[in-house]
Parts: sequence; structure tokens; C-alpha cells
Amino acid sequence: MKSIRWIGTGIVAIAILLGGCAEMQSTSYNTPAYRQGVVDRIEIIKKGDTNNIAGTIIGGIAGGLIGHQIGGGSGQTAATIVGGVGGAVAGNQVQQRTRGANETFRVTVRYENGATETVRQDDIRDMRTGDRVRVEGGRVYRM
Repeated sequence: MKSIRWIGTGIVAIAILLGGCAEMQSTSYNTPAYRQGVVDRIEIIKKGDTNNIAGTIIGGIAGGLIGHQIGGGSGQTAATIVGGVGGAVAGNQVQQRTRGANETFRVTVRYENGATETVRQDDIRDMRTGDRVRVEGGRVYRM
């Protein structure tokens, strides 16, 4: 029974000693944990391979199917070909305008002293060039 009491006392003593060694986090009210500035530029950049032709193929198939519904005989064949080509071009354009999983944003922030900082992040929500922002923890947040 005494040994259990000694073990318990030893654990409490160790906990007190380790608690005394813990570093207290100081908060400085003079220096904010973030910096404020204005969005100078937002760029969309590719993370990896940009050779993706899915939009072109899907658009070509859809355009060909729609073109096949027009006319009859040789006119139907011509409409199918034209529809396929038109659909492929349209599908390619739609894919180029859509931000894919392989793209991210590079946000350049200009501070009051003229210095700039560039931050890469996947989501900018409704942030636009000229917005007041804060940079904190490697991310840009709209104010």
C-alpha cells in the first residue's frame, strides 16, 4: 500500500516539475501576428500537367450527336461532322475557362511600406485585386 502511495506522489512530483519547465507564450500587443496590405495581383498557375483533352472529346461527341439529328442523307453526314468539330472547339474553350484541380492561385500583396509578398493558396473566395487583406500563417484573408 505504501508503494502505491509513493508511486502516486512520484507521478505528481514529475507532473509539477514538467509543468514548471513549460514555456509560457508571451503576447506582444505592440506587434500584430499578421501583416496588412492590398492585393496587388492574382494569378492562376498550373500545379502539374496541363495536357488534358477531356473537354475537347466530350464536346466533339455531344456536337456530333446533335448534328446527326439535323437533315437526312449526305446533309446529315455533313451536319454530324460540323457539329462534332464545333462541339470539340466549344468543349475545349469551356475546359480552358474552368479552374481545374491542377490549378492554384498566386496572390501578390503590397504592404504600406512598398514591400510585396507572394502567397500560393488553393482558395481565394471572393478576393479581388485592390482588396484590403491580412497575411497570417502563410495565407491571405480578406478584411
